[in-house]
Amino acid sequence: MRTSAAGNKVTLSPPARPKKLGQVKTPPALTRGVTLLELLVVVALMALASAGAVLALRDSPQQRLDLEAQQLVSWLEAARAQARTRGLTVRWVPVPEGHLLQGLPPDALPALGLRWRDPDTRVVGGPLVLGPEPLLTAQTVVLQHASQPAVQVRIGTDGVRPFKLLP
Repeated sequence: MRTSAAGNKVTLSPPARPKKLGQVKTPPALTRGVTLLELLVVVALMALASAGAVLALRDSPQQRLDLEAQQLVSWLEAARAQARTRGLTVRWVPVPEGHLLQGLPPDALPALGLRWRDPDTRVVGGPLVLGPEPLLTAQTVVLQHASQPAVQVRIGTDGVRPFKLLP
């Protein structure tokens, strides 16, 4: 035990207090963190940024027209197969809101996909004869976007091969 004599300039520190059980002293640099409000602000900003990116990446008229053309190729080939198996003369006729398959009975193909997905789709050409003969004459049809007529997709067959997208 240290003592202090008169004239001695030694200062005594108070005795150390024992730590309470479970109490850990952390340095001030580690006590800083992120508040819930700050976290919510960051999450909201990220949501707005991702929503803006999704809107900026919408389908272009060319992509929408390509999807319409692929769907039409499927319809033409399905109708051509039905015409050949049933021995019927089937005609594909474009209408403003979609297309019709004349000559097929109503139960041959479902009528669900006979409307264009994009209302701006227009058809140049048609009608097409799809059967019953296995060999057809060469036929083409052009799909174009109403607001941008330069955006076009050609679909055709040489009469022997199936319908496909043409360059």
